[in-house]
Amino acid sequence: MDEYAFEDALANSKVTCTFPGLEAVSVASSGESACESLFFPGCSFINYAMPLVQSVYDLLEGAGQVDGISLLCCGKILEYEGDGGAARAAFEEQFRSRIAQTSVKRIVTACPNCTYALRKLLACDDALSSIEVVPLPRVLVDMGYRVDAATADAFARASGADAAEGAQVVFCPKDSCPDRATGEFADALRQIMDQTELVEPKFARKRSYCCGSRPRAAGHFDLGDKQARRHGTHAREVGAQAIVTPCISCTFSLWGSGCEVPVFHYLELLFNWNIPWQLASGYMKLRFLFDDAEARRDVRDYKGLTA
Repeated sequence: MDEYAFEDALANSKVTCTFPGLEAVSVASSGESACESLFFPGCSFINYAMPLVQSVYDLLEGAGQVDGISLLCCGKILEYEGDGGAARAAFEEQFRSRIAQTSVKRIVTACPNCTYALRKLLACDDALSSIEVVPLPRVLVDMGYRVDAATADAFARASGADAAEGAQVVFCPKDSCPDRATGEFADALRQIMDQTELVEPKFARKRSYCCGSRPRAAGHFDLGDKQARRHGTHAREVGAQAIVTPCISCTFSLWGSGCEVPVFHYLELLFNWNIPWQLASGYMKLRFLFDDAEARRDVRDYKGLTA
């Protein structure tokens, strides 16, 4: 079990977590940190792939693309709890207040849901509406990164992709619902995978449909799994032996549903590191908020950040 420590630039806290196991070993106050370009991995990425969060952050920071990180939640999933919309609205107000006190001008987001949610909450305040929210895969593409075809092929075969000997594994993208309006993650995913064999699914881009995480979050697990498995069927129909996604939540949802083809997040292929989905909790064990989350611990073991 390894420890990962991050200085949260928005919560002014130092957070130390273990992986696997996902325990917030400590949350300690830290001083104000100047940050103009922020990496925002999002809850799913933090919960399912902490070592990959560290690797991506190190890459971005080393390249001068970001100079800080925040482990905070974007607030979207709060709507599925007892106090619903009111809880999300209160958190978003806290988020706007905190970010207004910083020098942040740009946020690099790993998650399509976070991208949509952060743009929406920042747009509500004229003083914050100029903050740029940029999808991580777009940043990586512009930095020149591409998934290596041979690496992706070997990776997929090791996970059960049944391509014929001598032929490359054919990947099929699963586009994210919150990205339908802009197609930014979809475009960048195809660019970062352009050295591999890639075939378009029937339900792509603006026609994409949910991975099953939305009904699952509302407690409809059978419906969520059924919806997730449809993506495997549609991948087979277009001749794909594997699915690649730009969204960690989508990857987890399809992987856990019994999808008939292997499913990967593009960062697994880019970094040649298999997310240990078999160790993943059925729910997101860690979520960082500004306030102590005692009131919600009877539902899920979330950890709060004290502002």
